[in-house]
Amino acid sequence: MSVLIDTNILLDVALKREPFYQASALAMAKARSVGDTLLCATSVTTLHYFLRQKQGEAGARRFLDQCLNAMTVARVEKATLQAASNSPMADFEDRVIAHAAQACAASLILTRNPKDFVKSPVPAVTPEAYLNQP
Repeated sequence: MSVLIDTNILLDVALKREPFYQASALAMAKARSVGDTLLCATSVTTLHYFLRQKQGEAGARRFLDQCLNAMTVARVEKATLQAASNSPMADFEDRVIAHAAQACAASLILTRNPKDFVKSPVPAVTPEAYLNQP
């Protein structure tokens, strides 16, 4: 099973955002233990932007290095962007993440906002729901 980790989950873990940190960290650990964890290529720049503001350049690089060493990067190519452009989902960033997940055959997307992925080609679940799955 491969799980694409949405940007908001990664930010929860990197910034230890409460009340989300514990469930997000546990869900990421579970995903790593049962299969491949994926990081959308477009999430890297978003993560760097927010982490640099909160943790400085060194902190941002440290977390991104950890992610890049532990996760597979879901590439974003022309076909991914074209599929995202034609998707019925509301938010373009979410569309790109959903179609990157589809392109690399992810089983699901781990996100705090599954309502944003209702029309996604890959199902999305919250950390809490994922932790309750067998």
